[in-house]
Amino acid sequence: MGSEAILRIILLIVVLGIVHWGLVPMALENLVARQRVIGGRKGPWALAILFITCLGSLLYLLIHPETQDQPY
Repeated sequence: MGSEAILRIILLIVVLGIVHWGLVPMALENLVARQRVIGGRKGPWALAILFITCLGSLLYLLIHPETQDQPY
């Protein structure tokens, strides 16, 4: 593997890290504000948001979209 490929991999990891830590505060704030979540427990969602890079935050935000008509 050449040095250019290694630099691309490192850049990808850095970019995904920035995206992940940009989404984490937003997702955790939303999680804390909700009274109910799918599955009934916030703990597993918090762990997924924190430790599953990018995917946990994106899954939470996609599965629990903001809705105006539902009182949570």
